Amino acid sequence: MRINDLLMGLVMALLGAITIWASKDFPPLARQPYGAGTFPTIIGAFLVGLGLLLSLRGWQQRGALFLWQGQVTLSRTLICLLAVIAAVAGYVLLTPLLGFPLVAPLMLTLLIGWLSDGRWGMAVIVAIVASAVVWSVFALLLHVPLDLGILEEVIY
Repeated sequence: MRINDLLMGLVMALLGAITIWASKDFPPLARQPYGAGTFPTIIGAFLVGLGLLLSLRGWQQRGALFLWQGQVTLSRTLICLLAVIAAVAGYVLLTPLLGFPLVAPLMLTLLIGWLSDGRWGMAVIVAIVASAVVWSVFALLLHVPLDLGILEEVIY
């Protein structure tokens, strides 16, 4: 089933607004210009903004709110769910050993490539870019170090 972008955008904007509202009372950090609510507020603002843009696009297209595109078998759904769970478990187990810069792109590449029916080139590019963005946000912007694993000896 395909859900119209108008409806999905409104749901995402609503979730973003709820996230912003829920994080407004998070306590500030001692001697820091930002608090625990900074990151959820930023994510919520992106959800609101991008959700409204998606809604605008859906409104301009004026399509059906729900459109059945084909049957997805229960076995395919369960296999995809198990693949995501296995990737998260693999990430948790392998990151302390190998480190985020090696494990995250590998896990994302495998998941995206498999779930997109073999579009491996796109999977590699998306995985590398997404991992770099996550690394930059946590390490550079939020000053939260991500585990380097075996690369710690190489880098330091």
